[in-house]
Amino acid sequence: MSNKSRHLRFEIEKKALGFRIENGYSSTEPIQLDSLLIKQNVITIFKPLSGSLAGMAIKAPNGLKFMMINQNHNLGKQHFTIGHELYHLFIQENFTSQRCITGLFDKQIDIEEKKADLFSACLLLPESGIKQLIPDKEFANKKSLTVQTLFKIQHFYKVSMKATIFRLYELELIDDSYFKDYETGIKSTAHRLGFNISLYESGNFNKMIGDYGIVANQLFQNEKISEAHYYELLHAINIDPLKILQSENE
Repeated sequence: MSNKSRHLRFEIEKKALGFRIENGYSSTEPIQLDSLLIKQNVITIFKPLSGSLAGMAIKAPNGLKFMMINQNHNLGKQHFTIGHELYHLFIQENFTSQRCITGLFDKQIDIEEKKADLFSACLLLPESGIKQLIPDKEFANKKSLTVQTLFKIQHFYKVSMKATIFRLYELELIDDSYFKDYETGIKSTAHRLGFNISLYESGNFNKMIGDYGIVANQLFQNEKISEAHYYELLHAINIDPLKILQSENE
């Protein structure tokens, strides 16, 4: 690892740890993302997005924060994307909006996207916590980490396997052979080891976190958006206000 890369990692590691502490989390425990998003008033919507687009984040001038996550991606990937978007919303300076393809790490061309990937890995996979889950004998060399420990770490922190391996590699706990060894067959291996395979499947279909409907209504009542735009926002979360009014009048 170059000095520049090492400096960047230390910088982001410090910010991720600070964000954990500010939100009441220790340096080892997994983060409950739904609760964190509610606490930070981040309105989050899960919708199908095209192709490799993992999510997007918007920070409005009035301080409102929005996040959209691709429900077509598996849950581990979705969790990593949430961590990525948290960097944009709370750490990146002068941020307004960004459409994101996450999990590219060093292959990210945009420096802020690279930082966001690294932040998510540091935030969701804390170094101290990872090391507590590794038996002493598996610190012997960078090929000693067993498949059982690898999947244990992944499922404890509930992120994608790619992010887990990247984090372990960055911490110099494994070598790069793990990337190739776990390119395929992850779901079947998890099943064989007795782990819940839902982490490898899509989910959160049309789920919403936060007071999206309340905010949309406030914008409409304060004449910040038109009635048509208000209905459009409600339709985005599968609410048809005309049907609701009709049922109330029956």
